[in-house]
Amino acid sequence: MKNQYALVVGGTGMLKDVCHWLIQQEYHVYVIGRNKTKLKKLKQDTRQPESLHGISVDYQNSACLSNELSNLFKKNGIPNIVVSWIHSTAPKALPLIKDMISKQDLSTNWQLIHIQGSARFFGKENTPVPENCLYKRVYLGFILENNHSRWLTHNEISSGVIHAITSDNNETIIGTLEPWNLRPQ
Repeated sequence: MKNQYALVVGGTGMLKDVCHWLIQQEYHVYVIGRNKTKLKKLKQDTRQPESLHGISVDYQNSACLSNELSNLFKKNGIPNIVVSWIHSTAPKALPLIKDMISKQDLSTNWQLIHIQGSARFFGKENTPVPENCLYKRVYLGFILENNHSRWLTHNEISSGVIHAITSDNNETIIGTLEPWNLRPQ
């Protein structure tokens, strides 16, 4: 049996602590990132660099992403968990990842943590997933403090995503989304 592993899309910024936490949970973590320097720094900052693997690819380029995922899945099978923070500029990336995993193995269960910005909460989209996928959606909100609001810090985001991974909830809101008119501008 192969080691358990995680695929993290967007893990060099606000999700870097999630990557380190997954390594502490004994996952091999594969991080998709566009910036080779950030991927290298992420690996240098981990206590177990042999468990962190950077995949330098622009996930907006479907052909390149497909090629990298194909190589990864041939080597390791499907990931146990996918943590996905994909910008709206790449609407094909997450469906591509889900489809490629589905074509690999429908008998193995896996988990998808789908992170979305706060505005997505009010236009909830249907995200179809295969039967063997446990889907959890995470919305990034904001913090209200002393008559003002601010966006979440990277630490707050990572802590919230870790909570979403470990909880039984299918939907998690980090911070608050209401009142919407008080969000930071």
